[in-house]
Amino acid sequence: MAPAADDIPREDPAQDPRSEPTTSTGPVPTSTGPVPTSTGSVPTVTGSIPTITGAIPVLEDPADHELAHLPDEEQLSRTRAKVTVMVIVVLTTLSAIGPLATDMYIPAFPEVAGELGTTASRMQLTITAFFLGTASGQIVAGPLSDRMGRRGPLLIGIILCLLASIGCALAPSVEVLLVLRVLQGIGGGFGMVLGRAVLIDMTDGPELFRIMNIMQGVGGVAPIVAPLLGGIILVFGQWREIFVVIAVMSLISLLGVLFLIPESLPVSRRHSGGFRTFLRNCRTLLGRRIFVAYMLVNAFSAFALMAYVSASSFVVQEMLGFSSSEYSVSFAINSMGMMAMSLLSARLTRTIHPRRLIRVGLIVVSLASFSLLIGSLFLDTPAWIVLPAFFFTVAPQGMIFGNGGALASDQAREFAGTGSAMLGLGFSFAASIAAPLVGVAGTHSSLPMAIAMVCGVLISGAFFVMAGRGSGADTSRMPGEA
Repeated sequence: MAPAADDIPREDPAQDPRSEPTTSTGPVPTSTGPVPTSTGSVPTVTGSIPTITGAIPVLEDPADHELAHLPDEEQLSRTRAKVTVMVIVVLTTLSAIGPLATDMYIPAFPEVAGELGTTASRMQLTITAFFLGTASGQIVAGPLSDRMGRRGPLLIGIILCLLASIGCALAPSVEVLLVLRVLQGIGGGFGMVLGRAVLIDMTDGPELFRIMNIMQGVGGVAPIVAPLLGGIILVFGQWREIFVVIAVMSLISLLGVLFLIPESLPVSRRHSGGFRTFLRNCRTLLGRRIFVAYMLVNAFSAFALMAYVSASSFVVQEMLGFSSSEYSVSFAINSMGMMAMSLLSARLTRTIHPRRLIRVGLIVVSLASFSLLIGSLFLDTPAWIVLPAFFFTVAPQGMIFGNGGALASDQAREFAGTGSAMLGLGFSFAASIAAPLVGVAGTHSSLPMAIAMVCGVLISGAFFVMAGRGSGADTSRMPGEA
C-alpha cells in the first residue's frame, strides 16, 4: 500500500520554532546574565498572566521559575531527564481512566435502572453524556495547556474526575447521574489529552514511539475490557462500587502527578491568546498533510475496531451459538492480543521504523477484514473464519495506534496540547459513529460489521499512503532525530 519512498516527510525547518539557528549561539554571551536578573524574571513571568495565577492558584509551579532563565535546549534536557518508569506508569494510567470510565458500568445497567427508577434508553444517555464531556474536555484542555503549561490543567482535570466519580457513586437519581457523567467526562478528557502532551514534551525519537505505544495500547484496550472489569466488580459488590474504583484510580493519578510529573512545558514555549489562537493553531495543524494523514490513519482504524466491538457479541453468541462466558473468553483473548502487540511494537521501534510497523498492522487487518467479508457473503459466517478474523483485526491495532499517534504528534511539537486534542477528537468521533452505523444497517447478519471493518481499514490505508507520498527522508532514522 505504501509507495517506494516509504518514510516521513518533515515540515519546513524554517517554520519550526525549535530549529532557529540563533538559539545555539545565544546563550554564550548571555550566560552570566541570569545571575543578576534571576530574581527579576519571576515577577515578569507571573505578572504577564495575573488573571490566571489569581483565579487558579494551582497553576503556579516553582518549576516554571527554576527553568525560566535557562536556554530552551537546557530547559528541555532538564525536563527529559526526569522521565522515569514511574512517570510512564502515571501517564499510562491517565490515558486509561477516561476509556475505562466510558463503559465500565454497562453490565450494571439493569441494576442501575431498577434502583434509580429509570428506563434503559435513559441509561444509554449516560454514555452519551460521558462522550460529550470527554469531547469538551479535550477541546478545552489542549489549547489551555499550550497557554498555561501542562501541570496545572492536568491537576484540575484529575480533581474534577475524582469528585465527579464520587458523586456518581452517591447519585440519588438518573438526572444527577447524567450531570455528573458530563463532569466526569470533562475530567477524563483532560487526562487523556494532557498525558499525551506531557509525553510529547518530555521525549522524542525512539523513546517517544516506545512510550506512546505503551500508552496507546493501554488506552485502546481499556474501553474494550472495561465491561469485563465492571462485571467482575459486580460479582463482589454493587454498581456504585464501580465508580468508587474509578475514583480510587483518579486519586492514585492525582498523587502521581503531584509527586512525579514535573511541568513539562517551559514558559518560553507557551502560547498567548485565547480562542482565536486555538483556531489558528488548528488551522496550522490541518495544513500539515503528515499530521492530518496519521490522525486519520488512527481514526479509521478505530472505526474498524469499534465496528467489531459493537457487533461481535451478536455474531458470536446469536449466530455461532457460543455462550456468554465463551464469548467473554474470546473477547479477552483478542484484547490481550492487542496489548501484546502494543508492547512488542514498543520494543521494535528501537530498531524498526514505525511506518513499517504500521504497514504490517494494516496489511494484517486488511486480510482479516476481507476474510470476514468473504465468509459473510459466501460461507454463512463459519466460526473457523470469524474467530481468527476477529483476533487478527483487533491485535494488530496495537501496532497502528501508538505509532500513528507518535508520528502525528511529531508534527505538532510547538503546540502539542492542541495536537493531542485533535488526535483524541478524531479518534473518538470515528469510534462513536461506528456502532450506530453498524446498528442501523441491521443485526441479522455479520455483513454490516464486515463491510464497516473493510471500509475502515481501506480508508486508514489510503491515508497511510498519503502520509508517505513524496517523502525523501531515510526510514532508518527515527523522526525527531538529527
